[in-house]
Amino acid sequence: MIGLVIAGPWLTMLGSRLTARRARRPAGLIAARRLSDNPKSAFRAISGVVLAVFVGTVAIGIITTITAYGAGAAGDPANSTGTLVQRLFWAQDPDDPITSISPDVMSELMSIPGVEGVAAVHADRSLEPARDSALGRPTFAVSCAQIAHTPALGHCPDGADTVAIDLRFGGGVIDTSTPMSDATWPASDLAAEELSNMAIDTIVVSTDGSTAAVERARTTLDLAYPTPFSPETLAEYEANNSQAMKSYQQLANVVLLTSLPIAGCSLAVSIAGGLAERRRPFSLLRLTGVPLATLRRVVTLEAAVPLLISVVVSAGAGLLAAALFLRAQLDQTLQPPGLQYYVLIVGGVIVSLAIVASTLPLLARTTGPDATRNE
Repeated sequence: MIGLVIAGPWLTMLGSRLTARRARRPAGLIAARRLSDNPKSAFRAISGVVLAVFVGTVAIGIITTITAYGAGAAGDPANSTGTLVQRLFWAQDPDDPITSISPDVMSELMSIPGVEGVAAVHADRSLEPARDSALGRPTFAVSCAQIAHTPALGHCPDGADTVAIDLRFGGGVIDTSTPMSDATWPASDLAAEELSNMAIDTIVVSTDGSTAAVERARTTLDLAYPTPFSPETLAEYEANNSQAMKSYQQLANVVLLTSLPIAGCSLAVSIAGGLAERRRPFSLLRLTGVPLATLRRVVTLEAAVPLLISVVVSAGAGLLAAALFLRAQLDQTLQPPGLQYYVLIVGGVIVSLAIVASTLPLLARTTGPDATRNE
């Protein structure tokens, strides 16, 4: 944003030179001379629009990419409605973490008709999951004896006692393009007995998908391990994630749609102020025979040239900033925004130009013989 503000006057100067080179009418030459004389003032009038486009582009670029990466299946469709997940991470007591499922809870879960298996996914450290520096994602450990009865979690290689697993339950910042059920996880150096010394991050219950089994298991987990969020199936995770992504996209659109008109109003105020400042020069031009239509084209070009150039540059800078953030923080590649983004940008520019046009009637009322008289 600082770079755009600093480079804005230079871009305005560049636009004035291009306008002067391609000018075929007096209006183009007058506008180019005006822009080159005071590029800072010309850019100041459209700086609000530039920043609005930049912020909106960054938000939409990030949200569009997060949505694309979070649009895959959260689990095997055959298991998504019957696999129940209870996240314990936020409910853990730092001084007394939950390291194993109590025998009573395990017995109650396995006694429910339709429950096929229960797996405890342990974090590598007490409460903070270890992070794979290459993937930038948390890694966890689970017993192969348990994962064998919870197929939605994937598979163990032959001879492995435990595996390091990358949880993919859906969510905006998780690439779920490959379901966990299709993965064969690498063997972990941990022994099954060592898992009981590590905090449980997630409990996964595999059922036959029947409503009775899912709801009874959900109630059992909720009563045994109360957390701010009730246990959810993989299908529910995916549905909630999809709804959240739509809300984020709508939020980005609202930001852009509300900021552009506000910036456009600032542009109108700046243009009206500029007309007041140049009341006498414009009046003298009219007295020399310059048509009012020519002066209107001058005012329009003075606003449109820096506006169009700066919007293109700020949109490009916004996409670049979004790409750098996604690569550095989420290890994701920027996905191109949809058609709706370009419609919003073009619509915002059209609205801004319409606001400029709304100030042109002032030109006829503020210029004339009276403005040329010496006081």
